[in-house]
Amino acid sequence: MPYEQKDDTFSIFNNENKEKESQPDFTGQGKIGGRDVKVAGWKKVGQSGVEYISFKVEDKNNVPF
Repeated sequence: MPYEQKDDTFSIFNNENKEKESQPDFTGQGKIGGRDVKVAGWKKVGQSGVEYISFKVEDKNNVPF
């Protein structure tokens, strides 16, 4: 039985294919309100020196939210 993403959850993995600094450090997929989405994340450092991850979430079929 194939894995089925539960609603309002994400699976995120290291981006093993990253070639440029502008590409995400993490990529993955998820489901929001029944819609399939793709997720990208970048490692960042805030002005205070605290490390964090900035995420971008897009509809997998490029349909606006």
